[in-house]
Amino acid sequence: MKKKRSALKQRPKILPARGQLLAAARVLFARRGLNGTTIRDIADEAKINSSMISYYFEGKEGLYKACIEEIAQNSLMMAQRVLTTAVNETEFRVRLQMFLDGIFALFLEDRDTGLILMREFDRLHSPAEHIFRESFLQILNMLVEFFKQGQKTGVVAQDRDPATLASLLFGCVTSQMRMDHFQEKAYKKSLLNPEEKRKVENHIVDLFTIPPKIEVRPRK
Repeated sequence: MKKKRSALKQRPKILPARGQLLAAARVLFARRGLNGTTIRDIADEAKINSSMISYYFEGKEGLYKACIEEIAQNSLMMAQRVLTTAVNETEFRVRLQMFLDGIFALFLEDRDTGLILMREFDRLHSPAEHIFRESFLQILNMLVEFFKQGQKTGVVAQDRDPATLASLLFGCVTSQMRMDHFQEKAYKKSLLNPEEKRKVENHIVDLFTIPPKIEVRPRK
């Protein structure tokens, strides 16, 4: 005798409570900031009892730190993988573009977390300060060393300060990400478009490097 098939449809997968709180908090923190978001807001958005925030994260600030910790660590690992010694000018440009591509990719994968991080760059005091010290400050220091290497290979001008270049590069990247929504509405251009993203990356690389020398052969 054949077993009867269950008439019940397969239920969609439901995130565990911790994941639901993180997903809800990222959206709210991105839109309203840390101070503009309440525990009740997060609990209502996640449809979970507010006591779970204390249980999993020890409060709103702990939840806030958890929201940006993953992308910060992913950014650091990407930088460690990409910003290694370049043996020549071509490799330097390629690695710089790979770094830009990696940062933009992390932002595009989760725009809410990316917007939270951009808020962090503007804050004087933050509960996530230690995350920035452990990740983004390390990335900044790696960029400084990378630009110093570029000066040795001749792809970065000798009269440029590597620390200033690293800071300006961060400014270019965060500004481009912050403006992406506006660019999309005003000019129909977005980093979501691979061609547009590559064009932006090429422009930034050109801004921070010396143009490659073009060998001109004498006419016979």
